[in-house]
Amino acid sequence: MERSFKDEDSARASSEFLIEHQSRTRSPSQKPWSKLKAAILIVLFLVGSLELIVLETILVRMSEKNSCPPTLLGELNSLVPNFPIKPMLFRKDPSATVDHDSEQSRNETRDNWLSYMPRGNGFIAVNDSAHFPSNALLVKYAIMDRYNDLTSGSAEGQQDHAQHGDHDRRGSKSHRHVDHCFRYLRQSLLCCGDTALEGQDPNTDKAATNGVGAVHMCKDFEAIRSWAEDNRLVDHKGE
Repeated sequence: MERSFKDEDSARASSEFLIEHQSRTRSPSQKPWSKLKAAILIVLFLVGSLELIVLETILVRMSEKNSCPPTLLGELNSLVPNFPIKPMLFRKDPSATVDHDSEQSRNETRDNWLSYMPRGNGFIAVNDSAHFPSNALLVKYAIMDRYNDLTSGSAEGQQDHAQHGDHDRRGSKSHRHVDHCFRYLRQSLLCCGDTALEGQDPNTDKAATNGVGAVHMCKDFEAIRSWAEDNRLVDHKGE
């Protein structure tokens, strides 16, 4: 009987040893799978975190874009930066208009207007322009050019009046260009809404103002011109 118990204990011990041995035998094959599983979980965690960061960035930018109201006299698509505002004291500028008397005055007026023109004529290079409405930053130069022609009795101006009928003048390319520029001036008038108050001209007793000597709050024109030249589409200036 005692031997039977010993045999049973021996068999149980052998079974336990066999199970332990099998367990130890399997463990090497399980370790690589555990490492692979951990690596997969880490990768999934990193990818998920990256996606959350990207999504949050997009939502923040969309929120900022929607929460910021359009800038007065700014660009609707935010393609042009906001420029600083500075006080401007407008004084009489004799070269802003011709004296209707001399060729020298016309040339000086032309050069004066050209001095406002940025290199590249105000045409700006825009990436992916097909995604935005058709807009161009233009300096109103051509209207001055035609103004000189029509008020100076130049050969071109005289030929327009002498050689063409009323219908032809309205349909000519040059006149359409002038009309286009006047429409730009009208838009600027209606959009800018300059509310600076001008006092009476101190050089006269009349209750009137001559449009100079008053301070206006304006965009920094030199900053605008500098930006336009840095982002110009073409290199030429003038005609």
